[in-house]
Amino acid sequence: MITDDVAVGAVVRYPRTGTTGKVLRVEEIDGRQYAEIDSTGLYYRVDELVSVDRVAGKVERVERSLEDYLEERKELQQQLKEVWEKGTDQSCEGGG
Repeated sequence: MITDDVAVGAVVRYPRTGTTGKVLRVEEIDGRQYAEIDSTGLYYRVDELVSVDRVAGKVERVERSLEDYLEERKELQQQLKEVWEKGTDQSCEGGG
């Protein structure tokens, strides 16, 4: 990408990892232009970024408490245990 094309708010992608996001700021470090991307908070060399139309599949994060997370995990483990006990005879027969 040409360094003059990068502007704050532009949507870009870093092809090596597929990271996509909006440019938060552009800075010159050691004679090279770098852009900070909102999705990671990391800086990427401007000449290695490509312009894209929009950020695809942006996931909205939902905050939840540790207690809620642990309760959900406990319920999932219980469900898995029930499936294992009902769905198998617990033998390790390979059938081969």
